[in-house]
Amino acid sequence: MRRLIIGLLGVVVILGLATAALLYTQLRSLNVVRITNDLHMITGLGGNVGVLKTGVGTVIVDSMTFKMQGERIRELAESLTGEPTIAIINTHYHLDHTHGNPAFPAGIMVVSTEKTLAHLRARDADYWQGDAAALMPNQTFADQETLTFGNKTLHLIHPGRGHTDGDLVVLFVEDATVHLGDLYFNRMYPNIDLEAGGSVQRWGDTLDAVLALDFEHVIPGHGELANAAGIEQFQRFIRQLALIGNTAAEGGTSKADTIATAALTEDAGYEAMEIPLVMGLNRNFVIGRAWEEATGQIGE
Repeated sequence: MRRLIIGLLGVVVILGLATAALLYTQLRSLNVVRITNDLHMITGLGGNVGVLKTGVGTVIVDSMTFKMQGERIRELAESLTGEPTIAIINTHYHLDHTHGNPAFPAGIMVVSTEKTLAHLRARDADYWQGDAAALMPNQTFADQETLTFGNKTLHLIHPGRGHTDGDLVVLFVEDATVHLGDLYFNRMYPNIDLEAGGSVQRWGDTLDAVLALDFEHVIPGHGELANAAGIEQFQRFIRQLALIGNTAAEGGTSKADTIATAALTEDAGYEAMEIPLVMGLNRNFVIGRAWEEATGQIGE
């Protein structure tokens, strides 16, 4: 029996090491999508990253989930542009878009909305201690900001509530591209962070403000490169969710019954995403969140 136990423990250790090695490889594995000569999208285990060559330095939009990913993003981005990183823009506060920041040089420009900085301080304070604190946003705005780097113009806009209450979008003017962060999940069920001011009810109107911009290409927070038609489809999905929530609230339908009976059709082909030990982003989750907001029972 003792030998069996030792043997089983050995197998567990080996499997654990193998899993860790696989995870490390996956975290380091990044893919590059060319959008224009000067703009690329990097994808991996985390939010999509925008990389812009400006002629005077590299601008990064979002930095994924871990410092090691940030290191790899920086290495890859600077090899694409041939320029050092001079600024990071964080679309919102979630760790899969910000926790790679500490891989970049302390003192560079880090931009977000005022509300995103407040959420980082209030909801993710443990991470932003020590050296990491130097890579928190140091330039913030409320509604909109225009940045110029070399020959590139970036319009940063807070179009309204949706994923959180502090999301920004980045319009790369010369490259006719908009980075939406998690205001747009391409053919995937979204996270709806009601606790940080997110809103199913307001999200559709927020996307109207985005669609009014002049662009050709769309970098989503998660999923493949898209265009305006992709945003419009996601907007129909969001508005259908809002209607489901409102109908349930008006009829006094329970959360469980709403999830079981909701006629959600705009999610055809949507991919679920599991976040181990945290949540599953799936059909039941988004319907439940719509119900919580509409009934005022957030977290129930």
